[in-house]
Amino acid sequence: MLSYRHNFHAGNHADILKHSTLMLLLETMVQKDKPFTVLDTHGGGGIYNLDNPGLLHTGEAEKGILTFLDTVQYAELPSTLENYVRLCSHYRQKNLYPGSPEIIRSMMREKDKLFVAELHSTEIEVLRDNLSTQPLLCYQEGQLLQNKDFTPSVTIHYGNGFEMLKARVPPQIKRGIILMDPSYETDSDYREPVTTLTSAYKKWPSAIIVLWYPLLVHRKETLHTMKAKLIENILSLNTTHSDKPILTASLLVHGPEQDTPRLYGSEMLIVNAPYMLEEKLKITLPYVQTILSPLKGNWHIKKYL
Repeated sequence: MLSYRHNFHAGNHADILKHSTLMLLLETMVQKDKPFTVLDTHGGGGIYNLDNPGLLHTGEAEKGILTFLDTVQYAELPSTLENYVRLCSHYRQKNLYPGSPEIIRSMMREKDKLFVAELHSTEIEVLRDNLSTQPLLCYQEGQLLQNKDFTPSVTIHYGNGFEMLKARVPPQIKRGIILMDPSYETDSDYREPVTTLTSAYKKWPSAIIVLWYPLLVHRKETLHTMKAKLIENILSLNTTHSDKPILTASLLVHGPEQDTPRLYGSEMLIVNAPYMLEEKLKITLPYVQTILSPLKGNWHIKKYL
């Protein structure tokens, strides 16, 4: 238990899906002057060294974000990826990759708030250290720049992210995002997202809820059950008849055949998807897939109302 360390996998294809989608959601948040709250239930280390031995051993960043940044033709880069690529390129200059808490901090304004949890006893110290300094870039005047005259409001919780979410929902600032991406090491990591996010939706129905999960051959039925149950719960609770859909967006680098690597892709489930997100993902996903896996890869988007 708690053997998972994201610094072995940072910057892989799953991170590119997760973080580029997160960036699109944050771009929606900053379009309005109203402040927002983000609850990140599994923060990891926040920032990752691309030269760390674990990452060099797996080669996942090399096949993921490094290949992506080296292949991108900036003249043809979709606008939906500009901020994500700019941020990653800037951190790469220092052999770093920004995780979700750092991406969120980079897009925060003075009144915005981030609550982030981490349970791993080693990762929590790394997270605290990484988030004690200013982000390398920050969102100002509609773009990511280097100067910042304030410290983003971040509360770090050492403990169970599911419990943190239960305690913090609804937040004082009720415009915002819940991001959940457990390690899926244990059976509870497949049960807790359904119960915790269903409860969170009851208390905070306007939140954009984002659940990331791996696509694994040996967990195919379990993942299907988790996704189907959460969608069923949310749709049954949508008593206000919100016209904001639930979206699932997947990025595959292999087909799900038995002889492929265990992680053949990943998927995001997004509740209360903002206006135009589906259209933006239809631009982002094929571009990323073509670079990372032009022959074996694929992408899918599905809408639930």
